[in-house]
Amino acid sequence: MSAYEKSAEVTFSKAITDGKTPAKLLSLFALYENLTRFAQPLCTELPDRHHAHVPITLSTNIVDVTGVSLRQFWNLKSHMQAASTLATAHYPETLDRIFIIGAPYFFSTVWGWIKRWFDPITVSKIFILSAAEVKPTLESFIDPKNIPKQYGGELDFKWGDEPTLDPTIAERGTWENGFQNFPGGAMVWRPVNDGKELECVAVGTVKGETRNTRVCTLPKTFRPPTSTERKEGVAAPVTEATEAVPSTANGAAKETEIQGIENLTISEGVKAETPEISEKVIEAEGKAASTTVAA
Repeated sequence: MSAYEKSAEVTFSKAITDGKTPAKLLSLFALYENLTRFAQPLCTELPDRHHAHVPITLSTNIVDVTGVSLRQFWNLKSHMQAASTLATAHYPETLDRIFIIGAPYFFSTVWGWIKRWFDPITVSKIFILSAAEVKPTLESFIDPKNIPKQYGGELDFKWGDEPTLDPTIAERGTWENGFQNFPGGAMVWRPVNDGKELECVAVGTVKGETRNTRVCTLPKTFRPPTSTERKEGVAAPVTEATEAVPSTANGAAKETEIQGIENLTISEGVKAETPEISEKVIEAEGKAASTTVAA
């Protein structure tokens, strides 16, 4: 987080500032834009996932605070406040849950202070897990193959690693301009060919130089339900025949890379029934759709 805070202060941008917004808020803004304009649309178009008729609009976050000192918690105050304000005001309903793990012995006391920094709705989505609760709770919301091994899952992943692309992306995508994978930096999806395909465009800047380069195209499979279908509760079909098989997704794209304790997982967009829950104990009721790690 310390390195992230320092790097955010020197973030290059052509955005016209009002002179009041801190640079690190701009960095958080970029993170949320990438989540909503790249990672979630990409995962939504994968046909080999549960509930393929439902768009992916939520994120599940794992915050590992192992070894964090009381002083470090206090130093995170401004970052937490900025993140909560930005998410609540400009990206509502993109957060499903935040699981805090590895909390030190003093955290229960500190939590009484910290939660005042967040919007009440955000607080209701933050759950503190003991060591014994981590594995069973995460498995209630995430397929074990998409949970990092250090938390009891099967995914070979450590903080800062490059994401592993879902094989379906490589098979369905048509790579262009020498790309065989998604590059670093900002990327967005845009409809092309009368909406039959989506193009991934690398945007932003590299060493101060603007880029606008097509990376790949994907056939569009998801379509929103019509108003009639919504009224009748009928699921909108995808444009290709697919079976409801478990998702094999292990990753989405580099730009959602870990920034300290930022987003680790992208949810399948279908909320599990909200369990009765306290700060210490989670009794998950059933399994939500499998989640896709987008480190």
